[in-house]
Amino acid sequence: MSRRNLYLYLFMVMIVCLSVTIISGCKGNSNKDTFAEVGQKLSNSIKEIDKHPGIILSGFAADQNEKIFKVGIEYDQSQINNEQLKQIVADYLSHAASNSPPANDWKEMLKPFQLRIEKLGDAKKWPVIAEKDIGTTELKWKE
Repeated sequence: MSRRNLYLYLFMVMIVCLSVTIISGCKGNSNKDTFAEVGQKLSNSIKEIDKHPGIILSGFAADQNEKIFKVGIEYDQSQINNEQLKQIVADYLSHAASNSPPANDWKEMLKPFQLRIEKLGDAKKWPVIAEKDIGTTELKWKE
């Protein structure tokens, strides 16, 4: 084998290896976010809730063992009705899912996890106002 053929052969092997590496890397990026990544996105976006008039306080908590995210919201019910609250939560979740595959969809981002929205402000209990179970994409609101 001539030196030229040897270099050509090595060049082709390097191209194939590089292509395989790139393809494998791209497939790896399509995996769903981990609990920690989703929690970070939700936590960083919590200030989106606070932007709205009538919101008094918001908070975020997570429990990896239970795969649950909890969002607490204290709001003035004379300024925010149920439909407005639903829109505030939807905007918050959409913001948290921005830059998340697939297509910035919070429902798919949260599918492997539980989500609970709780009303803050009552020292005796924190009633659940909405929740989503593992494996589902629907956020069920309590009326």
